Amino acid sequence: MSTSREGTEALMPLGRVSCVSHASDHRPPGRPAATCLLLAVAGFAALASLAELIEVPGLSYSLMLGPWGVDWLALLAVLVLVALAARRRRPGRARSLAVLLLTLALVITAGVGWRQVDFARSQGVRLDLWALTGIGQSGSQPDVQPVVLDDTDTGQLLQAGVWLPRDGRGGVLGTGSTGAPASSGRSARSDSPVGVVVLLHGGGWSNGNRLNPMTRGQAAWFASQGYLAIALDYPLSTPDLATWQLAESRVACGLAWVASHAEGYGGDARHLALVGDSAGGNLALEITYRQALGQLDPVDEECGSEVPQIDAVSTTYPIADPVGFHDNPDLVMAPFVSERARRYTSGTPGQVPERYEAIDPRRKLALLAQRGMGPSLPPTLIVHGARDHVVPVDGTRSLDAALEETGAPHTTLIAPLTDHVFDLNPGSALSQTWRHLTLDLLTQAAVLPAER
Repeated sequence: MSTSREGTEALMPLGRVSCVSHASDHRPPGRPAATCLLLAVAGFAALASLAELIEVPGLSYSLMLGPWGVDWLALLAVLVLVALAARRRRPGRARSLAVLLLTLALVITAGVGWRQVDFARSQGVRLDLWALTGIGQSGSQPDVQPVVLDDTDTGQLLQAGVWLPRDGRGGVLGTGSTGAPASSGRSARSDSPVGVVVLLHGGGWSNGNRLNPMTRGQAAWFASQGYLAIALDYPLSTPDLATWQLAESRVACGLAWVASHAEGYGGDARHLALVGDSAGGNLALEITYRQALGQLDPVDEECGSEVPQIDAVSTTYPIADPVGFHDNPDLVMAPFVSERARRYTSGTPGQVPERYEAIDPRRKLALLAQRGMGPSLPPTLIVHGARDHVVPVDGTRSLDAALEETGAPHTTLIAPLTDHVFDLNPGSALSQTWRHLTLDLLTQAAVLPAER
């Protein structure tokens, strides 16, 4: 029994799409593999972009493309043009569908990017459009990387990355013949103090150092604004070494080192701000509030003089709730994140609850509130993404409530449609927003750059 071609087509679903062409087609033979690949790429791009708007386990990390949105948009635009050209050369439902899916992905991604740009503008930020591309935003290497402490307790060599203050043209301010600033903590053009910005890197307390991409990019930027920027290492936890007690004491040691050496690099440690992201944000908050409570242990003579007074603290996506960090509900990130918390504390919240309490900045704020010390705390800035898959944003919300109850001066921003490491491109819209607000914070705290 034979079946006519017309009869077969009548039995096919009306909406059937195939990326494979048939020998009986009256059209010139195409490249079915290329069409299938184009359709697969278009489908994935559409699904990944849709996951920027709604939670799709494993795919919503596409929000991390936000920092590189311009590049992602450009790629999608090129793919749309490629799909249109392919469809024009050889029309077909598969290629038409690819055009539709890629256009959808382009529109969604542009909408997400515009939402972030609009959020930045609502904070009074005039965005540097070139910086949004990420080109030239990775930051320079430090000018010097001296050893702060050869830590015999951990077997780790702790160093500092030092970025000297720059003038508006990128030149180092007040340098002498050795390359070290000769301004003794003062601007080469005035008697105003050169503020110091100390940066603490993220990495779940177990990875990274002073040269982390986010840390390096921001440190170089602070130096370009006329600050002395110093990024400090701290001991990292390992499967055999929990550093929950050691990390904070070594950060205090690093700050004492800064107090003793800042003048030699052209800074004035009497005007100092702490900056930290993720785990570094936790340490920045912890050190700031411990200092206010008088809980910082005396530093070893090898570290330098006393820990300088912290005048301001600015953080991005900090681990404000260590228990919540360990109990991360994300299906993909949960094992990875909880392992970092257990490595740092050598246990789960159920096994060592006192250790999780000891590294929780909200506990210090509660004590400060009891003593009525909140209003005298250094001003605090926190910027966190509303869709952070690594450090749950609920921790920052609870920290904000604690700061509010304490009466501490603070600003908390929850950025829409934003994930972790939004400053992986330090020139992203949200990173520029954080920079803008941090400069305002430093001015408020009298941590001022060199006059350029």
